[in-house]
Amino acid sequence: MERNEAEKLIAAYRMLFLTNEGSKVLEDLKRLSAIDEQAGSDLTTNEMVYRNAMQDMYRYIEAMISED
Repeated sequence: MERNEAEKLIAAYRMLFLTNEGSKVLEDLKRLSAIDEQAGSDLTTNEMVYRNAMQDMYRYIEAMISED
């Protein structure tokens, strides 16, 4: 991806998720990914892989909209 395309994509993420509605969606994604919860030992390998993928997706979105 070229720099200009990446900048446009970041701008699109920011335009979407930095609205009131986008903030609500992002909060729901945070809840679904259980990013702030302990995993425990009762998860199967497949459940852990799925949860990790959800958390990676959430972190990706956070990184795209961050100002750093």
